[in-house]
Amino acid sequence: MHQVSRTRSRQIASVAVLGVALAAVPTSAAFAYDPSDGREVLGAGVHVDAIYPEIEDGRLEVHTLTPDGVVDADTVLLHIPSTESSQVTLPEGYEFLGPEGTDAWVTTEAQDPSVVWPGWSFEGIEQGVLKGTVKIAYEGFSYAGGGDEPRFAVTQPGGFEGDKVTPVIVPGTTFTSTSGEVGGHTHATWTFTEEGVYDIDFTVEATLADETPISDDVTVRFVVGELGATDGEPQPQQDPEVTDSVESLTVVPSKVDAEYFVGQTVNLTALSPDAAEADVYHWYVTKPGESEAVVDEEQTTNTFSTKPVRGIDGAEVYVERTSADGDVLETSEPLEIGVRAIEPTTALSVTADADSYQAGDTAHFTSAQAPQTDDEHYHWYLKLAGEDEYAWIPESRLADQDLEITSDMDGATITARLFNADHSVLAESPVLHLSVGDDDATDIEPLAVTADRDGYAVGDEASFTADGVDDADTVEWSVRKSGENVFTALEETAGATLVAEVGEDWDGAEIRAVVRDGSNVSAEGSLPAVALSGEAADDDAPAAGDEAGVPVLTIVIAAVIALAIIVIVVLLLRARRKRSAE
Repeated sequence: MHQVSRTRSRQIASVAVLGVALAAVPTSAAFAYDPSDGREVLGAGVHVDAIYPEIEDGRLEVHTLTPDGVVDADTVLLHIPSTESSQVTLPEGYEFLGPEGTDAWVTTEAQDPSVVWPGWSFEGIEQGVLKGTVKIAYEGFSYAGGGDEPRFAVTQPGGFEGDKVTPVIVPGTTFTSTSGEVGGHTHATWTFTEEGVYDIDFTVEATLADETPISDDVTVRFVVGELGATDGEPQPQQDPEVTDSVESLTVVPSKVDAEYFVGQTVNLTALSPDAAEADVYHWYVTKPGESEAVVDEEQTTNTFSTKPVRGIDGAEVYVERTSADGDVLETSEPLEIGVRAIEPTTALSVTADADSYQAGDTAHFTSAQAPQTDDEHYHWYLKLAGEDEYAWIPESRLADQDLEITSDMDGATITARLFNADHSVLAESPVLHLSVGDDDATDIEPLAVTADRDGYAVGDEASFTADGVDDADTVEWSVRKSGENVFTALEETAGATLVAEVGEDWDGAEIRAVVRDGSNVSAEGSLPAVALSGEAADDDAPAAGDEAGVPVLTIVIAAVIALAIIVIVVLLLRARRKRSAE
């Protein structure tokens, strides 16, 4: 029979007692995790650019910019404690996160001194290194804490009045990325539905000037609520499906309530829980004032894109989802598109370094703001003689622009536009006409277009004249409104002089006159910019010579009557005093 020694028995007993003791210890204590270990806690009004990409030797590296300088993102923690201003309930417009009244924690677009103030910045990238913009794409998030359904969203003010909520990044929706210009710096509102630790994963993507794609990943850590240990490390979370929020084919706009400003891009997405990969989509547009919808033959995927020009304000868009065989499976409800232009924030002008050029020259154009603003996001646009719309000069993003001159630029026009961070046009310069003295230059004759006066009020009758046009010529007149690329016909045919009513959206508009020889343009010219000097006359407002809507004659009669009454009262008082004296 095998015997166990007394020493061995004591060892076994000790191990058994230790096992019982360990079993009595709570699991959470055994696996406690400190999310701030090895990290600097940034909170209480600290301004931090959580996503701060830089380019070194052609490589993209994403860091974080703190008040102490550039650091690795995994060495800091962004803290949103529960304060009077940070702990809120979800207002109307946040239904993508939860019902109105749901508890939430926020760090807002405007700096709150009680919590961290995070943003993202592309100021660490030098101009000219990249082609195009910089993109931040959401990849997923992990969470540790006591919440049952942790969610978060990044939003900004939206809508025409800025009082609505525009999603920027909302997991489980179509809003999963944002882009910006080199040199851009952005803040937004970050909203969280539960206290705890959030590790949010992003990929930053860009393209070098030589068209080499570059990217890097970064994880941004937020702690919402009080600092302290959690039951374990953050665990990956499952985002909702993008179609969970719709029951049938639905058109989702990229801007809240489909309200767009001139300069932005209308992006619509068709979502359906029943969609299949082989489906084909047909988009229909009903323009304002028209009753029949017209299909856009060029757009057959579940996304639709167009530029928001004033002419489509009030247009309705709907989509059909069809099978590969052409059978209509679903039709969405129509979505109304709204378009407005932002009131100019400055006057933008452009000057050239020469009056005329030769083919092969490099022209230099300089823009100037009056007054100067903090906005520095520019694009330049060129229209060749005979063409009907302007095109963006690729990679034109600065206040100054160089342009290699070619012979077909004789008679071309160039303009600069200033944008805000949301790519809304803030100002456009009057166009400059280019002259190229070259034997191969265009044979389109230039026309000088003049106006009958310097400025107009909305509703005025304006007269524009194309000098140098023969009486027998037919002139096509059109207008291109500020911030837009395309001309809209004013009259199908007219003579050398056009008389038109000035529209409320004509400030800074370009008026164009064209003469054709068959289908070809033989002569062309434009008035660089219409100047509006006043508002439209209000039919209900007092006319000149009236006061508060009351005719001057009425005022005069009332004054005479009042004076007569005063005179009579004075005479009566004198008569009474005289009788009293007698």
